[in-house]
Amino acid sequence: MTTYEEFIQQNEDRDGVRFTWNVWPSSRLEATRLVVPLGCLYQPLKERPDLPPIQYDPVLCTRNTCRAILNPLCQVDYRAKLWVCNFCLQRNPFPPQYAAISEQHQPAELIPIFSTIEYTITRAQCLPPIFLLVVDTCIDDEELGALKDSLQMSLSLLPPNALIGLVTFGKMVQVHELGCEGCSKSYVFRGTKDLTAKQIQDMLGIGKFTAPQQQSQPRGPGGQPLSPANRFLQPVHKCDMSLTDLLGELQRDPWPVSQGKRSLRSTGVALSIAVGLLECAYPNTGARIMMFVGGPCSQGPGQVVNDDLRQPIRSHHDIHKDNAKYMKKAIKHYEGLAFRAATNGHAIDIYSCALDQTGLMEMKQCCNSSGYKHLLGERFYCCRLKYEGKTYFNMVLMSRKI
Repeated sequence: MTTYEEFIQQNEDRDGVRFTWNVWPSSRLEATRLVVPLGCLYQPLKERPDLPPIQYDPVLCTRNTCRAILNPLCQVDYRAKLWVCNFCLQRNPFPPQYAAISEQHQPAELIPIFSTIEYTITRAQCLPPIFLLVVDTCIDDEELGALKDSLQMSLSLLPPNALIGLVTFGKMVQVHELGCEGCSKSYVFRGTKDLTAKQIQDMLGIGKFTAPQQQSQPRGPGGQPLSPANRFLQPVHKCDMSLTDLLGELQRDPWPVSQGKRSLRSTGVALSIAVGLLECAYPNTGARIMMFVGGPCSQGPGQVVNDDLRQPIRSHHDIHKDNAKYMKKAIKHYEGLAFRAATNGHAIDIYSCALDQTGLMEMKQCCNSSGYKHLLGERFYCCRLKYEGKTYFNMVLMSRKI
């Protein structure tokens, strides 16, 4: 007989999970008396050499709002070939290939020792990983050069089939069309006006073909015309050279900055356009926005400070005294973008490098809602960004098993 401590240790070793408490509170009163909140640490991608991947798809709960997976804690009626979801209590029929199951002949997902299972999905993955770069061009030349070098290096870390796009912003926001031979082409948006996903779709022509366009559009396998989104999100193996050249040609925002003024930076509109672009082109599909900012948003939606250098960005005292003029509107703007991105399965990463604040307080929900990261530093001109980029791309691609 194993002791309770040994039983808990076996479960931790098997499932890669550790709870703050190994029992659930039996009442709400007991839950309020917990000194340490109930929670757990989970180890993703835990190696299990004793359990090879299962070579079939998981069985899901049929209730659309649940979609839990068949597991050893579900009640099973072997005679009626039904199972009861232990989360929503929905009664679900087994698929036809489970017709021969019995108490003596159980599938792996019902065996108690297989509480964690790795499935090998038989359906091919529809789309490759998608990355949309959003780059601030209001930073000085040295910082911009370092950022461009890091981004060009990152291209070599991506698989050839990965889709990548580029949005740059200063006073204006530019969505760059990739794959144009002989010249650079971009769509320019005002940095003071927020746009809906429908307006972005219409302006960029995403998802729409006229009859003459259908005949002239490039075609993919099977003779189907390629999506207009491919003008802005191209496979790395097709746009590697053109994107490398485009990044190399990026210059500091040309809009003049008067003495005693800040650069007009349209961070909020740039992120809104990036979210809208992915929302129209690849809804409900895993994608990632990687935004690189070098200062606070000083105009348009998401603004956190004005362009007068005599007016500093809000401090902790201003926030505490509710004296931050732009804060509430900015938070509302970024929370809306975070909700739209999370609803479609899109992640937002923020790389913020500046000696002063960049408005991360207002933008924090963008990372929190999508469950991804932000990197805070003083300058782009440091080796840490290249190291972080390499480590991060490797982690992302490993999680997708590319």
